[in-house]
Amino acid sequence: MNSEFDTSTKLLFVLTGFMAIMVGLIAYVAVFRQPDPLLDPDGKAPPEAAKPETPEGEPCDASSLDGPACPDGKYCHFDVCVPITENHLCGEGASCRDCECESGLLCHHFRCVKEDQVDKTPLECAENPKLAEAVRTLAHKCASRKASVQQIASTGSCTTADWEALALEDEKFDLLLSAFPNRMAIHFPSGLPHLTRQTWPTAAVRSHFVAQIRQFRDALRGSKQIFVIGRASPDGSAKDNHLLAVRRMDLASNMIETVLYEGIPETERDALRIPIRSFTLPTTNPINPVRYRKSYLTNPDGSRPTVSPIIAWDETNQRNLQTALDGGLDLEDRNSRDWQNLYGAINRVVLIIPIPCLGDEYEKRKSVLDRPGDKR
Repeated sequence: MNSEFDTSTKLLFVLTGFMAIMVGLIAYVAVFRQPDPLLDPDGKAPPEAAKPETPEGEPCDASSLDGPACPDGKYCHFDVCVPITENHLCGEGASCRDCECESGLLCHHFRCVKEDQVDKTPLECAENPKLAEAVRTLAHKCASRKASVQQIASTGSCTTADWEALALEDEKFDLLLSAFPNRMAIHFPSGLPHLTRQTWPTAAVRSHFVAQIRQFRDALRGSKQIFVIGRASPDGSAKDNHLLAVRRMDLASNMIETVLYEGIPETERDALRIPIRSFTLPTTNPINPVRYRKSYLTNPDGSRPTVSPIIAWDETNQRNLQTALDGGLDLEDRNSRDWQNLYGAINRVVLIIPIPCLGDEYEKRKSVLDRPGDKR
């Protein structure tokens, strides 16, 4: 009995407590109730507020020959005059893919940069389609050897080793270089310079070489990089020929630097330094006289250079080479002794190619209205 009483008593206390809580809640709502903002004081919902009408704007006709008749500050958009909004401007270092750069900045490689920090495309490259195409081709070849996205736009990102590998992969690599103006071809006697002795060139020979190279000083100083490409005659051992080509490239590079920095103090040369890329072309693919004359003795447009690109170790051999290639010798008669001598002479050469642009210089970004097919 005591157990049943205790249970009933406990249940009664619980129910009494629950009822007290409910009474308290009702009293709280009655005292602190706030009016419903959706109802008027009488408890009724107010009538729905009228929504403001969006003005459609003045009608216009964008196709009219007289032009759309929109007031100042508006333009015709889908046959309705709408307000002109200012374009969003991007600051220095910001991406300019979808906006215009602030005043004084240029959009270069999709970034806003200061105008005085941009290397602009030389006129020679901008106005010469064949040269521009050759630069793009070189940049494409260079990009094939690069893993970094930042490096693929420029021919300047390839090292000497990269260019040598590319030259070995492409049998017509030297023909691509024929699109570049101001080329030089420095020729050497058979077996010189010596592989083991430093007795050649003599002071007189070196002076003659430097004087001839000096005629191209402006083109060399105006270049972004200089290719120095060694060849060797197809006769003799391949190993010796390669070593001769390397020695000749070293000598040519040294003489080019002499001309480049003549009259410039040593302390200022580093700021003006132009990269020289020296590499060899394979002796297994020697150049023949007809191809040589077409590729190196004429300008890219087919005209004759004002200054002959042929440079030899003395006046006599330089003149003999020029005469033979200018028609003094039948360049198709491969059986003659003179043809064989000429064939060897033109392959004992270092080709000098000043590269005036790299392909990553600034070019003005075309706006939407400048693109073909868009309405103006």
